[in-house]
Amino acid sequence: MTHPSARIRIGLLAIALTAAGLATATVGADDSEAAVDYEAYIAKAAKAATASKKKYGVPRAVTIAQSILESGWGLSGLSAKYRNYFGIKCSAAVSPYQKGCVSLASYEYIKGKKKKYVSKFRTYSSMEKSFLDHGRLLNYADRYNPAFKYTNDPDKFIKAVHKAGYATDPNYSTLVINTMKRWNLYRFDVSKPKAKPKPKKPAPKPKKPKTDPNKALISSLAPLAQRNQATTRVPASVTIAQGLYHSDSGKSTVTKKAKNYFGILCGGAKSKVSKSCLKVNGTKYRKYKSMSDSVTDQGAVLSTGRYKSAMKTTSPKAFLNAIAKAGWSSKKSYADSVYKLITKYGLTKYDLHITLTLKKGDRGAKITALQNLLIKAGHKVKTTGYFGTDTVSAVKAYQKKRKLTATGKADPLTLTRLAPDVRKGAKGNQVAAVHNILEARRYKVDGGTKFGAKTDKAVRTLQKKYKLPQTGIVSVRTWGELFG
Repeated sequence: MTHPSARIRIGLLAIALTAAGLATATVGADDSEAAVDYEAYIAKAAKAATASKKKYGVPRAVTIAQSILESGWGLSGLSAKYRNYFGIKCSAAVSPYQKGCVSLASYEYIKGKKKKYVSKFRTYSSMEKSFLDHGRLLNYADRYNPAFKYTNDPDKFIKAVHKAGYATDPNYSTLVINTMKRWNLYRFDVSKPKAKPKPKKPAPKPKKPKTDPNKALISSLAPLAQRNQATTRVPASVTIAQGLYHSDSGKSTVTKKAKNYFGILCGGAKSKVSKSCLKVNGTKYRKYKSMSDSVTDQGAVLSTGRYKSAMKTTSPKAFLNAIAKAGWSSKKSYADSVYKLITKYGLTKYDLHITLTLKKGDRGAKITALQNLLIKAGHKVKTTGYFGTDTVSAVKAYQKKRKLTATGKADPLTLTRLAPDVRKGAKGNQVAAVHNILEARRYKVDGGTKFGAKTDKAVRTLQKKYKLPQTGIVSVRTWGELFG
């Protein structure tokens, strides 16, 4: 059995982009947000990947990440309609998992010329059948045997599969690993401890595992932390981790009675949101009406006065070290303890990489790019390159729709939500937005609104300049440099 070639995989990605506007992001990062529930897809894929892991040994993180990349989060025509998440072709040998075959067109650019291919692809009755077939394919092909030495190491596994010829793209294993890191897919391959021998006496019934209170708290803090970062530049990951640490996962007396999630004391500079204090064990703490007010005050304290020097860095670890040095906490291990929470829960995925705010009266290529992104999001505005009243209205409409503060200013959070992932083969206003800024920086791009070879080269050159992974994909970090 032959695995689908790189040509087929490229075609499938093109199908996914054309059909659904593929995009990945942090908390809501693009205009397809309403159509894609990323965590729901991951949960469903993890369940399907479990069967493949059990029968064939392929790490679940690898299976999930490959399905995300090769099916466009399940939005490609092949996956959405025919449940084929890996672009596996029909062959003389019939798989026990396939339902049938379907002929579909795919495209490839060879020396700048677009060529059309019609191939027969396997169809499946469910995601699980597709995932099992993917596992069977890797397990049965001799050339992939070296990979199965690393069934408990997803990174080494995909590198071995890639080396064996799974894809010709030199960045393929890097893309899969970046996807696993970005969405913390490794959590599905954590080894479980071996079961202890049964005692002679009947063992007591095991207690139900306690739910991690931090997960619910993170969900509540994340949107407030992102909004706080857009206003004050305090990294969202730092705000969330500090909230978990100082509130003792929301269980501390100060948090319960005063809604104070950061242990901020009364006194010093006046607070705009705290008008009273609460005394606990002889210490006075600021009292708030809501979690939102507590986050707002944390941002105000950290972005002014003696902690202001921390704003010179965008690194969460460096930020924590800076505020600890400035006296935020007397504990020597403070920065390390809070940073451990950031790494444990993958909180950097909530950080905003766009720091710019565009407002009424601004002009230039970035405004034209903003207008193109607003059009892509379904709002009426002319691409004039001038931030006038029509652009203010469009931004407010977008912010109201996404439940953001409707200021009419395109702040970092608004820009982050607007900016989708854009890659080679895409067409439309999102590509025009990329072209607007690249051309203003004198990069050579493809004509019109098509993401072709020239644009791909320009994006990779920009990514190299700013020391980003040279994927050619305009994701949130690349948008951050474009709007920088």
